[in-house]
Amino acid sequence: MKVPHLFRLAFLLVSVFVAVSCGRNSNLHGGQGGEGEVVVVLNEEFQKGPAGQVIDEYLRDSYLLLPQHEPLFKLYVIPWTSFSNTFRAYRNIIRIDINPQYTEGSAKVVSNKGNALITFTAPDTETFVSLFKRHVDQIIKILSENEIEYAWSRIIKGYDKTIENQLLKKHNVGLKIPNGYSFRKDTTDFVFLSLDTDQMTLGLVIYYYNYTTQEQFKPESLLAKRDSVMRKHIMGPLYPKRMSFMTTTRNPIAPVSSVLQVNGQYTVEIRGLWHVTEDFMAGPFISHTRYDEPRRRLVTIEGFVYYPSENKRRYMRWFEAILRNVYFPETIATEKN
Repeated sequence: MKVPHLFRLAFLLVSVFVAVSCGRNSNLHGGQGGEGEVVVVLNEEFQKGPAGQVIDEYLRDSYLLLPQHEPLFKLYVIPWTSFSNTFRAYRNIIRIDINPQYTEGSAKVVSNKGNALITFTAPDTETFVSLFKRHVDQIIKILSENEIEYAWSRIIKGYDKTIENQLLKKHNVGLKIPNGYSFRKDTTDFVFLSLDTDQMTLGLVIYYYNYTTQEQFKPESLLAKRDSVMRKHIMGPLYPKRMSFMTTTRNPIAPVSSVLQVNGQYTVEIRGLWHVTEDFMAGPFISHTRYDEPRRRLVTIEGFVYYPSENKRRYMRWFEAILRNVYFPETIATEKN
């Protein structure tokens, strides 16, 4: 999803949806639960009907642009009688109380430091379904933002300071990445880092070039630049016997772009699929392109995953967190000889 950084929601409609950001709240126990996990509290008589179906339709919808279906979130749907202290400690909780004692539907979210407690009350199923559909985009944004915050909290507990310092010194790009990455290629305007296992490659790419016009921010221009850079620098396993290199997949699924404000900076995000020509390697990627004003250049940072037949959502969310926390130093560093 395209999620504005540090998103906060506060609005009032006919059916009330209130967002509260607070320092402390007795309802938020937080901190538990794995990546993408959401506890949904809904009594069993509603789970297989329209109420449960609308939750499945939206919260188990596909994470954007992966080679195979992976849901946005992993849901634990439990009745109120099973809502124990273990489940109350989860970071993301949606509580739904459908009861004729209510005269109208309402929804409330309390969020704080990567935790969200969303509560719906409704007199009947029809009212709840209507209320949920009305606010589902905001709910997904809040939950997705929490997952990015969660990923970032894990990254900063164990990131590679040596790589961060080297990138700052040589390329004037501040990037905190988890331990385990190593340099595959490092030129004057291109960097390729990867974390490799026998089954998986997680790649991070940085490249930059002079900024001349706003037209360079157009998606077709950014994708053309991507393809030219990847063709030059990331070769396939059959190279040089064959002209095998990474490129952008455009058919049957084309890349999608969006404009974000990341730390107050205009950013173009592109999500898509990549493949290697003359080979079967493929996977998803996400990139951010920003203007580095002190150096008058465009900088693209991209994360991509190669993990055949396995789930990739977790790693893409980690890349989201990394890209949202890239920074450029105000002064120009020079590499010592």
